[in-house]
Formats: sequence, structure tokens, C-alpha cells
Amino acid sequence: MKFDKETKTFIVEEKDMMKSWWSGDPRVEPYMKKVSARIDFHVKDPDARTDIYNRAYEAVYQAIKDFDKL
Repeated sequence: MKFDKETKTFIVEEKDMMKSWWSGDPRVEPYMKKVSARIDFHVKDPDARTDIYNRAYEAVYQAIKDFDKL
């Protein structure tokens, strides 16, 4: 994150612009609460937890998109 002195705002640089989903999708979030709780219970490594959560989020997002096409 960078601070732009001229506009007095923070600039967030996205590293993965090819990402097909963005966190906070209201269609996905309700399904992720139980998933997140179980990951937290079983996975202690923060990097592994993030990776597993992100893959699950992608799968739920893709399922919703596929269902919307029907």
C-alpha cells in the first residue's frame, strides 16, 4: 500500500489481477462461515489456512456462477 501525498489517499496495488473472484461477494459469504470455522479448527499454519480458504471460496463462487447460467 502506498500513500499518495497529492491526493492524500492510500493506493492498494493488486498483485493478482487475473483473479476470477473478489472477497466479500454477498452470494458466497454465507457459505464460507462454516468452512472458515472448520479450517480454523483443523489448520494451524496461517499460509495453509489462507490457501485452503481461497480455494474453497473459488469453488463456491464458481458453483454459484455455473448455477446462474442454468
